[in-house]
Amino acid sequence: MTRDTFTGDRPEPTQAALAGLLVFHGLRPQQLRRLLTTDIHDSRLWIDGQVVPVAQPVGTRLAAYLCYRTNRWPNTANPHFFVNQATAGKSAEVTYRWINDRLGFKAQDIREDRILDEVHATGGDIRRICDLFGLTVNAAQRYIDALHTPAFSREP
Repeated sequence: MTRDTFTGDRPEPTQAALAGLLVFHGLRPQQLRRLLTTDIHDSRLWIDGQVVPVAQPVGTRLAAYLCYRTNRWPNTANPHFFVNQATAGKSAEVTYRWINDRLGFKAQDIREDRILDEVHATGGDIRRICDLFGLTVNAAQRYIDALHTPAFSREP
């Protein structure tokens, strides 16, 4: 994250909301683009047939973003959670490039780091990895195999 995306100690609301959903919940960039305002309610994220309790820090970030969104585009009818100047007057999704630009790096890289962190924390619990991140067994196995390669080892 770059210094210019922060105002004092408070992160820019869009960046904070995007990063929260990626870091805490490991959403795919495509899920971020398609997320609707109605997909988050009752402190839960309803996405791709799953219901995920929203982590408290993420809920705070999402609420701050919604306040920003409402103030910035009070008349938008766009149903997507994330909107920008180009999409506020339409019903279009934001682009991958917009998400990456807001974050200052690729959203997919954050997701992959999050998955690797979970693989490390669980000792490679394949079922948990599949359930948490919506991965196939083969995809989860690739992350678990990475845990055992020297480049990804966290041991001294």
